[in-house]
Amino acid sequence: MNKRITTSIFLATLMLVSLFAVVSSAASVSGTTMAGTGPAVTSWTKAGYLNILAVDANGALWNTSIAPSGNGTWNPLGGVCTSSPAATSRNDGGMTVFVRGNDSAVWFRDYVGGSWGKWTSIGGQIPAGTGPAACSWGASRLDVFARGTDGALWHKALTGTSWSGWQSLGGNLTASPAATSNANNNTQVFVRGTDGAVWQKSYTNSWSSWKSLGGQVAAGTEPAVSQDLWVIVQGTDHQLWQKAAGGYGAAWRAPGSPPETLATASPAATLNVEDHTVVAVTTTSGNVWSSAHDVTGNFTHWSSAGSPP
Repeated sequence: MNKRITTSIFLATLMLVSLFAVVSSAASVSGTTMAGTGPAVTSWTKAGYLNILAVDANGALWNTSIAPSGNGTWNPLGGVCTSSPAATSRNDGGMTVFVRGNDSAVWFRDYVGGSWGKWTSIGGQIPAGTGPAACSWGASRLDVFARGTDGALWHKALTGTSWSGWQSLGGNLTASPAATSNANNNTQVFVRGTDGAVWQKSYTNSWSSWKSLGGQVAAGTEPAVSQDLWVIVQGTDHQLWQKAAGGYGAAWRAPGSPPETLATASPAATLNVEDHTVVAVTTTSGNVWSSAHDVTGNFTHWSSAGSPP
């Protein structure tokens, strides 16, 4: 009888230990990026390095800094993310990252003065499998774009300390948007349309109509764009393709892909301190790879940042 009680106590204790282990592991990191998500990449010109952000398999956000400075260590930023992150640097030396939360709304976190602020929701409802895009043309201006539940492009802006409401810009998206802007308040948004091609919408004092750039973007992925308007996509052949949307190149071409197989996830792009376009991608190993344009406009030198630990 005592033996049976002792055994029961032991089993109950073992179950509690096992339950604690399960709860603990749910809060730990996975060692790889979340399936279907790509990275975000920004260039901090004041600091002189590239910052890469990625979501681990448990939905937590991580960031790492790479060459020309930065030690390559992945640092936790927390959160509960359900999409690829979108990030934009600002001319005050700060950075803001946006994600889709587990409530389908858009959440952001600021990096200002050497430290990260808290996670804050700006509302909205984004379909599963998509995330926000963001850009900034000034220290006190942020523009956020997302695909709405109606398939249209939606926009929300921060001017100073006040957020606007969400505004529909129309269109019919099949993935997340990509966006960039410059100091002249010229904003460009790129999306994957229902025909699989890349479509562009521009803002200079007012929004333009939609314009097709052609190409074929792999299902489940969206375009990336750098500040000099190189548009980069994962094609239906699961290789990288690029097109200059700024008027100095018309044809889509393959600039090179990383040595590992691309995951079905979106690329990210930015300009580095040398004004070369940098692309970052996730591969099927879960690693994040990046490369900068060489003198021929190709991605020939790839570096792996690994994945969140």
